[in-house]
Amino acid sequence: MPASRYRDFRSASPAPGIRLFSLATDRFKTVRLRVFLCDTLRPVDATRNALLAYVLRSGSREYPSRRDIARACENLYGATVGVGTMRLGDIQAMVASAEFPADRFLPRGTNELQGVLSLLSGVVLQPALDDTQSAFRAETVAQEKSQLHNDLSGMRDEKHAWAAWLAAQRIYAGTPGAIHEQGDPADLPAIKPADLYTRWQLLVRNARVYAFVTGPLDEKAGLDALARHFVLPRSRRGALPGTSKLAHRAKPQRLARKEKSEQAHLFTAWTGAPLFGQPATMAMAFADGIFGGFSFSRLFKIVREQHGLAYAVSSGYQRVRGVLVAQAAVDPQKAERARKLIRSEFDRLAADGFTDEEFAACRDSLIEGRISAWDSPNARILDRVTQEVMGTSQSPEQQLAAIRAVKPAQVRAVLKKLKPHTEFRYGP
Repeated sequence: MPASRYRDFRSASPAPGIRLFSLATDRFKTVRLRVFLCDTLRPVDATRNALLAYVLRSGSREYPSRRDIARACENLYGATVGVGTMRLGDIQAMVASAEFPADRFLPRGTNELQGVLSLLSGVVLQPALDDTQSAFRAETVAQEKSQLHNDLSGMRDEKHAWAAWLAAQRIYAGTPGAIHEQGDPADLPAIKPADLYTRWQLLVRNARVYAFVTGPLDEKAGLDALARHFVLPRSRRGALPGTSKLAHRAKPQRLARKEKSEQAHLFTAWTGAPLFGQPATMAMAFADGIFGGFSFSRLFKIVREQHGLAYAVSSGYQRVRGVLVAQAAVDPQKAERARKLIRSEFDRLAADGFTDEEFAACRDSLIEGRISAWDSPNARILDRVTQEVMGTSQSPEQQLAAIRAVKPAQVRAVLKKLKPHTEFRYGP
C-alpha cells in the first residue's frame, strides 16, 4: 500500500473514499485510534446513526456484551474502546475510538496495537446480531433506545447547553444546522432492529472513512495495521456535500422561550462570515477574538466587567456556517440592557474599528491557542478530519503563517459584511 506525507501526517488510501493517517509523537505514552465514518446529516438518519453507535459499543460477535468488552480491555493493559457520533458541519460522523499504552512501554513482545485494532474493528465491522443474522438483538436495541432517550432528555437539565441548542434550532431553521447530532427522541419508537441493521450495512458500504493512529509508534507500521484490520467494502463512496453559508435575513428575528430558570440566556447571531478555508477565515477569527472570543474582548470588558450585566459572556465564530454568535448568561432583570449593549458594542466595533493593542493581543492569543492545540493528538486529528470534510488542506505551519499575515484592514472588512440575523432569549 503506497503511502506519502500528507501535511503533518503520513497517509495512504487503500480504496476510493477511504483514507488512513498516521502521526508519530513522543509527547505521550498513549496510542490513540480514531475511525470516522462520515455521512450527510439528515433528519431521517440522525437518530438511527446515534442509536447505532450505542448498539455497536454494547457488544460484538466475539465479545457479545459490555462486560465482555470491558474484560478484553483489561487484558489489553487497560485499553478503552468506544463508539459515538459527532457533527462536522453538515456531516454526521460515527466515531470509533480507542486509547492504550504504546508497545514500547509494555513488556517485551507485547503487540497491543494489533490486539486493540482487532477489538475495535470487531465492534464496528462484526457486530453482535440476533439468531437470524439479519437484525440487531431486540433486547439490546430496546435497552439502548432507553439510554439514548434518557441522554437526550437529560440535556434539559444543563440549562445553558439546552438554551444553546434551542437557539441553534431557531438560527438554522430549515438547514442541517437545526438537526441535533444525536437526532430526535421522538424518532426512537419507530426504529426496528432490522432497520438498524440495514442502516449499519449502508454506513459501512457508503460512508467516507477517515482512520487515524497517533502516538509513539512507527508511522508505516501504524498505517499497515489500520489497513489490515479495517477492511471495508470496495464500493462507491459518494462525495460529501459542501457547506453553504446561512443566508442573510431581510429583517432580524427576535424570539424567546419562557422557562423557569435562575438565569436568562441570550444569543445573538450575525451572518455573512466566511466559511472554513475561505481566504478571509483568519481575518474573521480576529474579529471574533476582539469582539468576544478572549478575556480582553469587548464583550468581556464592557458587558461583564464595566457594566456588570452578565455572569458570563462571549462570542463564537461558526466557521462551518458563516455565522458569528454572541451568548450571555444574565440576571433576568438585566437581560434587556445586556441585549442592547451586546448589539451596540458590535455596531460600534464594526463602525469604529479597534485599537492596535487589541489587534496585537488577539494575534498573540490566536497563535498561542493554535500552538497549544497541536500538543493534543485529538486536536490534530479533529483539525485534519475537519479539513478533509470541508475540502481544505493547511498544515499547522501554514495556519500560523495565515494568522501572522492578517492585516487590520482585512478584519475591518469582514466586520462590515456581518448582518444581524437572530436574537433569542431563554429563561424568565
